[in-house]
Amino acid sequence: MGRILHLKITLMGSNPLIWRRFQVTESCRIDRFHQIIQIVMGWQNAHLHEFCFQDRKIGMLLDDDFDLPQVEDETELYLSDLSLGNGDTFAYLYDFGDSWEHIVDLENISDGVLPHFFCTNGERACPPEDCGGIWGYEEMLEALKDPSDPQYNDWTEWLPDDFDPGRFPREEVNDELKKFTVWCDEHPTEKSTPWHQLR
Repeated sequence: MGRILHLKITLMGSNPLIWRRFQVTESCRIDRFHQIIQIVMGWQNAHLHEFCFQDRKIGMLLDDDFDLPQVEDETELYLSDLSLGNGDTFAYLYDFGDSWEHIVDLENISDGVLPHFFCTNGERACPPEDCGGIWGYEEMLEALKDPSDPQYNDWTEWLPDDFDPGRFPREEVNDELKKFTVWCDEHPTEKSTPWHQLR
């Protein structure tokens, strides 16, 4: 038995909102929690990231981070170290250039066994990487509505053929979360970044 955290993550500035609800164990290491968010949202783990838990910044330390002591090493901390409670909220920033800001809400805590990290539901697709942040994404969606828009052809050629902004592939997400859970169980101490290179 352990504590299961029931979380909701929302991409700030999205309209309609892009969000996911998912479950993790409190014993999850924070670098692995980052990977779970990447899978749940649909990001490709191509950029830097950072968590902000109240006044604590936790993230991925680089070789040149020796002069940034305020950033704690995510590979040394677990969610259980943060003393989270029902109703707590924290921030997750992905890609310091495009600045994809997320808010994570802890909606409930339950006792039990979680066979694998799990996404219960969500709405809308993840924006494509490197599209200019939430404002660039909104401009892209507007351009895609109008074939006469000067940027229409550029966007349609750049995007995957199957891109659908209204689609959230929950089954595909959970298949990937199952694989990640198995990998975590088999490699309890290894770093999991970047997951897409390890699977």
